Amino acid sequence: MRRIILLLSLFFLISIHNIESQNKNYNSWTIEFNENVHSPLNDIEIKYILEAYGESTYKRILNINPLLLNIKDILRNRVEILKKKYYKNEEIKKLSLVKKINSNPIFDINDFNPLLYDFDFESKKNQIYRVDNTDYLINILPRKYK
Repeated sequence: MRRIILLLSLFFLISIHNIESQNKNYNSWTIEFNENVHSPLNDIEIKYILEAYGESTYKRILNINPLLLNIKDILRNRVEILKKKYYKNEEIKKLSLVKKINSNPIFDINDFNPLLYDFDFESKKNQIYRVDNTDYLINILPRKYK
């Protein structure tokens, strides 16, 4: 009898723990977007999407609202170009080592398309890349969760 009560108590405690864990994880999946993702794509953003993914994928993106919001968030809020003096022996990852999606883009500060690179946009940490042998850094900000 004691064993049955002990087993039932243990089962009950494990069940409560699992329910609490699921509730905590649920919020970690809710993404908090800035208000600016609700305005339409501008011409540059359309160009970036077409350049990275092509016409047919662009049309699909327009029809999948969560995906469209995510891409707008990346382009508008999660990629920063920073300037910091380059030092020869620094240990910052180089942009040239990031896999390119469909071409070998040349870095242009005025026309940088982050969608051409295989950045880990799902990461929960900042990612910083040095544009090789320049004073420019690319900072990929993590998503904001509610």
